Amino acid sequence: MDDLLLQAVSRQVRASLENEYLLGQSLEKERIEKELNLAAAIQQKIIPKELPAIDGYQLAGINIPSREVGGDYYDCIDTGDGKYALIMADVAGKGISAALLVNTLNAALYSYLEFNLPLTGLADKLNKLIYKSSPPDKYITFFIAVLDSKSGSLDVLNAGHNPTFLLRKDGTLGQIDAGGIGLGMLDLGIPYAGQSLTINPGDKLFLYTDGIPEAMNLAEEEYSDRRMIEFLKENSARPVDEFIKLIVEDVKSFTKEAEQSDDITTLILKRI
Repeated sequence: MDDLLLQAVSRQVRASLENEYLLGQSLEKERIEKELNLAAAIQQKIIPKELPAIDGYQLAGINIPSREVGGDYYDCIDTGDGKYALIMADVAGKGISAALLVNTLNAALYSYLEFNLPLTGLADKLNKLIYKSSPPDKYITFFIAVLDSKSGSLDVLNAGHNPTFLLRKDGTLGQIDAGGIGLGMLDLGIPYAGQSLTINPGDKLFLYTDGIPEAMNLAEEEYSDRRMIEFLKENSARPVDEFIKLIVEDVKSFTKEAEQSDDITTLILKRI
């Protein structure tokens, strides 16, 4: 009799512990879901729903967030007098902390751009701000190009981001990667370097985050920089909206059933 009672009590205790574990797992899953939804809401609030129309140019971009919500950000900010700031950025890490850091970058950019600072000075201010606003494992890779739409001049700066490509009308491909370290990595007064270029009729400026070349299929093979550059060269003559649609489709056709592990973000500017 005592043995039967002991077994019954043991079963009840075990069932209770299992139920408590399952409840804990359910609550943790619910908490994570809420955090992901909040991060997605923060991120989507600052991603432009519509890009400005620039006389003499075509412009298109897209952001497709991953399941875990990364910290990708792109924008085109009208700074007045025919000038526009094209921006591409990516926070190291995912989730709500990455989304909040991108939100900080977005607010700072809209504020600092009003002062018409040289890009090296702008990058220095942003670096200090992000360094103070983020934990040691968080930083932002960042690219900015300020376009004078009347002359076609471009002032550019790359802070640790993927190379940006300037594809000339004759097929020559220029790579823009000089600039400095990612924003918030270090605050040691290391100067940033800018660069001046010109975008001529027929030229295209292509910006992206690593969610495109590093997209993986089920065999863990990457889409790759090589395939992305080949796609750019072969399809750059298309209207920019069509180009954006097709490059996303090409990435998806490569990855097939594999889950999207990172945000897919890109922006293309064409002078016509």
